[in-house]
Amino acid sequence: MNQGHDGEDQLIKVLNMDGQQLTPCLPHRAWREVERSRAVWIDEQTIQLLYNPFLFRDYRKAALKRDHHTCLWCGQHATTVDHIIPSSKGGSDLPHNLIASCSECNTKRGNRPAWSYLKENARTVPNLMKLIWRICIANYRHRPMKKRTTE
Repeated sequence: MNQGHDGEDQLIKVLNMDGQQLTPCLPHRAWREVERSRAVWIDEQTIQLLYNPFLFRDYRKAALKRDHHTCLWCGQHATTVDHIIPSSKGGSDLPHNLIASCSECNTKRGNRPAWSYLKENARTVPNLMKLIWRICIANYRHRPMKKRTTE
């Protein structure tokens, strides 16, 4: 599926929530968005996003401002945001799942669980209670919802 005549991947058309066309993507990126429940297949060559991709910039700015551009892992100046629940594990791009982070801490943590990284670094975390609170909130909001059964 999605192979061109010369064996290269064809681009997948991407639509925003309003049906406007965005920049196309490769099939593996389209599948990733669908698997993360952030898009749906419209047809074999088209996905439609279920979120506004341009809001992440605003969410990122809000998280950095909220945390005073200070890395919650080490206390240094923060220029990036870290996903408490990594997006590779289904974490959202909403502010409750983002914390200010310096590039070094963000890179060191990778996509490991926040709790395990915190355990390794608890002695050097400048505001331990704030970080624990943010991790708890993100995990609470990420919890799976129970399905209702109808009788």
